[in-house]
Amino acid sequence: MTRTDTGSDDDTASHEPRGEHGRSANRNRILIASIGAAAVVAAAAVGALLADNGGTGGTPAATTLEVSTPTTATTAADACDLQRLADSWDRPPSQRYNESLFAGREAPTVYTQVAGADNDPEINVRGQVSLDIPAGQVLYLITRPDPDSKDQYGHSGNGRFYPGTPISPTSSGCWEDDNHRVGYPGVKGISETYLLVLVGADQAAKFPADRRAKNWDGYNAEQWRAISKIDVMNFHVSTA
Repeated sequence: MTRTDTGSDDDTASHEPRGEHGRSANRNRILIASIGAAAVVAAAAVGALLADNGGTGGTPAATTLEVSTPTTATTAADACDLQRLADSWDRPPSQRYNESLFAGREAPTVYTQVAGADNDPEINVRGQVSLDIPAGQVLYLITRPDPDSKDQYGHSGNGRFYPGTPISPTSSGCWEDDNHRVGYPGVKGISETYLLVLVGADQAAKFPADRRAKNWDGYNAEQWRAISKIDVMNFHVSTA
């Protein structure tokens, strides 16, 4: 009788792989299980860390840096530092200013110094003016040789008005006019009147054009009165 192999032993053995192939498969399953367990532990650790940092399991919370702001106590002082000039500069004894413009404000301050060649002096000015310049207006510096003063030759100042330069005070109101030459060798002895005036932008643009005109030599009193302006302040500087 012929024996028929039903393969019952092989069916039972098929649930457990045999040989090197079987052992390798077992090792792979163990390794995969270990990796999975490690991943779970790592995820739990990251979650705890995020919780400690105030996070929610997403992007870690940003760190806020405290930035200190410098104190402004020192900036409240006189930014122009005019007091340091007190020992070597002069404060003009005659100063006038438009009180309506400075109502409720500090009065303007000016220090002056006469320098340069002895017979051909220059005038330096440092000042502080607490003034809001209106839109469309320009603060302009004007000088006028005092007709009551005389130079080394006995000639009197001509009393005409000479536009100097536009003045742009800093945020603290500081302004200056350096090395302003009074006129010519032998001019020593002449006093100059400095005027600060507010003029319209059109007039401010006209001043340089007039100065360039041939044979122009300042504005006489009548011409000066005809110019629309607001007097801000004036002071005298003697070169004697």
